[in-house]
Amino acid sequence: MRSLRKLRHSWRRHSGSRFLRNFQVQPAQQQLEPQSKPASVVSWRYVLALNTDEFCRNTSIHGLKYINSRKLHNADRLFFAAALLAVLGFAGFLMQDAFDKWNTTPVIVGINPEPTYITNEPFPAVTICNLNQALACRAAQFAKDMPQYAMLQVLCRRKLNSQLSRGNNNWEQLISNISQPCSALVIGCRFGALDNQCERMFYPIITDEGLCCVFNMLHPRFMYKHNVPLTLRNISTPKGYQAVNWHAELGYNRPLGKPHHQYYPQAALGIGESLGLSLTLDVGADDYYCSSASSIGFKVALHSPNESPNVRETGFLLSPGLETKLRIEPAKMITELQLRQVQRRYRHCLFHDEGKLRYFVHYTQRNCEMECMSRLLLQHCGCVVFYMPRINGNDTICSIRETQCVERVRLHTVGSTGVASYLDSCLPSCFDLTFNSFTYSTRISAEGFKFANPQLKNFSLEHLERSIAVVHMYFKEQTFRASKQTEFIGFSDFLSNVGGLMGLFLGFSFLSIVECIYFALIRPCRTYAEHKNQRFAQRLELTAATPQKFAQQAARKWFETELGQLRQQRQRYAAYKRHLVVQNT
Repeated sequence: MRSLRKLRHSWRRHSGSRFLRNFQVQPAQQQLEPQSKPASVVSWRYVLALNTDEFCRNTSIHGLKYINSRKLHNADRLFFAAALLAVLGFAGFLMQDAFDKWNTTPVIVGINPEPTYITNEPFPAVTICNLNQALACRAAQFAKDMPQYAMLQVLCRRKLNSQLSRGNNNWEQLISNISQPCSALVIGCRFGALDNQCERMFYPIITDEGLCCVFNMLHPRFMYKHNVPLTLRNISTPKGYQAVNWHAELGYNRPLGKPHHQYYPQAALGIGESLGLSLTLDVGADDYYCSSASSIGFKVALHSPNESPNVRETGFLLSPGLETKLRIEPAKMITELQLRQVQRRYRHCLFHDEGKLRYFVHYTQRNCEMECMSRLLLQHCGCVVFYMPRINGNDTICSIRETQCVERVRLHTVGSTGVASYLDSCLPSCFDLTFNSFTYSTRISAEGFKFANPQLKNFSLEHLERSIAVVHMYFKEQTFRASKQTEFIGFSDFLSNVGGLMGLFLGFSFLSIVECIYFALIRPCRTYAEHKNQRFAQRLELTAATPQKFAQQAARKWFETELGQLRQQRQRYAAYKRHLVVQNT
């Protein structure tokens, strides 16, 4: 009993405050905590597994809940997984096809629902060329040994004698001297009911058909950047008219405060022959020297006012002795401004500020092709033809020695894909105005009646049949429908196609994207943060409770140790007493 009292006394003494203050808590705390993996690894795996399971059970995407379900047999889950992959592959193929259509075929040409009025568009530029390349009276001044004679043979497209292969390069001066002037070619002109003497509006211009006369083309200061052709350098606007700029995309450069017929180029006045352009032309058959064709007459080209004419290749013929009615049908191309965002190789056209030319102010496909032809001639022949743009300003004009080289380049441009591919960079304009023509002719005659045209009364019937041609150019309709380039498959259409395919095959929508973002990013981060905060709170609670728990555990252990030692002593003492009793007996 005395030993038991001592043991109890020691228990009270060792469980006091002095023992707790002197005891080290940290090593024991480390021993009491379980040894485990880092909390971040375990938490992230647990959180991701939990969110993936919940996402598969609640998402609207077809098939995932069956693949994730543990109630199904593994073979069933494998079947749904294979079906999902097959459907996903087929949907991806269809979406790729929709993407290719959107990316490579973005443009479709349709009819503009809004009508275009001809009074808001300029009257076509009219270029008239006499097939006669030189007046006979002036060509007779050149002897056969003169260089001008050799140059004249080139203009007449005749074969040159090798001995006459010397000549100068002053083609413009020669052509201006030997050709029929515009005042003699256009002997009568009427534009609508307002201008009965519009022949003064024809300017000389040198083309691939020689000296021609052009009506209603842009003034040279709006047409060329530099090096204006010789025949157009001293052009002045007729009295009563004001020269203005015009482009198919921008229209007239400013609102026209005056009536359209007081500007140049002039707008169409209306429909019918009375409001069109009527011309009386004199071919000068008695003074013919050579023709650029196999006939006598004129070659006429209708073109946009801001582009150079292509008379040789696209002009139509007018024969003398005929009265011709030429019906004009305009064709306009317009483009939606949204197509600026589409690459050029897909929309296949250029806006006015995208095509940069060095010689012409306005970009058109025809103007671009002429500059490309000049570069080809400079590259192959070292010169440019007299009617081609001089893109460098001081380019050498081809002499008669380079005639064969020039013809090779020209013919290769027409028939060879190798040279023609050089012109592929000249894309059409996104806004363009062209004119088509339909002609109807009848023979001029005055047998038994008087001429309705008073200008024809001054000529004999023989002269009328051999030299005079009358042409009336007019519009038939007040309005016309322009072609309009629009987006074939816009971005919204592409999204609709893809969304329809995803919804049809997978049940996928934009809310499914929100679900994926929520279960993949937002919810795992939030769950991990909550889990981390919970573990931190548990650690704080454990740290606060550890000293008292450790004191109780340590005191209990010490008491059990002392009690065990006391029991051992008592057992040894009892054994010793039994040993003494045995000896005494």
